[in-house]
Amino acid sequence: MTNSPTFDWHMTNLRNYINLSATNVPPVDMGGITLAQLGQGSGLRGLPGDFTPPSRFVRAVAFSQSAMPSDTAQQAVQQAFHILNNFDIPYGAVRQVDNGQMHAEATVWTSASDLKNLRWYFRTYDDQSIRSIDLMKAMDAAHGQIKFIKMSGRQPVTEVSTNFR
Repeated sequence: MTNSPTFDWHMTNLRNYINLSATNVPPVDMGGITLAQLGQGSGLRGLPGDFTPPSRFVRAVAFSQSAMPSDTAQQAVQQAFHILNNFDIPYGAVRQVDNGQMHAEATVWTSASDLKNLRWYFRTYDDQSIRSIDLMKAMDAAHGQIKFIKMSGRQPVTEVSTNFR
């Protein structure tokens, strides 16, 4: 990766968060009173949570560096999408007014690649089901032609109120 002013700025900004750790903060003794964390997750206390590029970059570094190793490609894909959940922009959470007209942003689709097995995975705003494309099969099926795969669709909602075990 070549350095650019934006890359250099992001790397400099990371220095504000070098204290982050996935490990919970230990209790502190303050003159005979022990103060403990309020709950799980205190190790990443201070992690920025807004949708600006610098904050999302810091979260991406924190979550990718604290990710546990996966045993299989399938587990790695599942973990990648769980990490990527942290960057989804819900429709309307980010807005811009231009010339009196409101424009709302949203994450339209999210993808991950398995470079070893040549598979591409994606999900869309309207269908959070993870779908995959085996690139070798797709290339064979396309017979050298440019083809398109439909990404749109609606995720079903399944009623399970009485599906007891």
